[in-house]
Amino acid sequence: MNFPTSPTPPPPSPYPASVPPAPVEPTGPGLSEAERLINVFIAPKKTFEDLKRNASWWAPWLIAAIFTLILGIVAVQKIDMAHLVQQQIDRSPAAQKRMERATPEQRAQGIALQATITKVTFYISPLFTLLGGVIVAAVLLFIFNFVLGAEVPFSRALAIVFYSGIPGVLVTILLTISILASSDPSTIDIAGNPMPTNLGFCLDSQGNKLLYGIASAVDIFKIWGIVLLGLGFSTASSNRKPSTGTAITTMFVVYGIVILVGIGFRMAFN
Repeated sequence: MNFPTSPTPPPPSPYPASVPPAPVEPTGPGLSEAERLINVFIAPKKTFEDLKRNASWWAPWLIAAIFTLILGIVAVQKIDMAHLVQQQIDRSPAAQKRMERATPEQRAQGIALQATITKVTFYISPLFTLLGGVIVAAVLLFIFNFVLGAEVPFSRALAIVFYSGIPGVLVTILLTISILASSDPSTIDIAGNPMPTNLGFCLDSQGNKLLYGIASAVDIFKIWGIVLLGLGFSTASSNRKPSTGTAITTMFVVYGIVILVGIGFRMAFN
């Protein structure tokens, strides 16, 4: 009696199974620094794609640093720093209480010292832009690489952060022009909400602080930068993770958390 037999499996192939090729990073000539900067405004995806070829970040940082320094010099020359310090004290109940406990001589010395510190801060503000960029890049690198599975090296993340901040240079330029053109620059809230680019500009900063903080966060240039950051990390990732929609949504979530923490901190200590 014959029984059916199972088919004999084919012998193993002596050749290794095909493996999908790893993504190839762009090489060869790409965009110039000038083209990258221009494309941030008209075709940002091209700029971020080019970062996979060359992750240099010095050009956007240098431009931001130059205009930030110009703003600082103009502010120190045109705005009474003691008056600026007094404005900040008037807005902070905690600072007012400290001043009330001090003698007139101590108050004068304290305001003079803070005015000097404010001047120095304006002059070294480009260093703060560099330090802030490094911190933001490190935090976002952790979120996108270790949480969302992206593949973005730190130098590329730093470039994404600085290129995404280029639209903010427009605010710096506009603020500098406003100070130069104003008959009384001290009326410009340079330390708070100086430009009408957000909903909070029309509200009383000493009123409902939660409403004012949220309204101030709805800022044209800040939202522009958030969208660019999400697009940048999605486009410049070597493995195309996460998607553009997920990356931009993630950035808005992070932005919202930062805003709420900042509002809570100001409400607790001011």
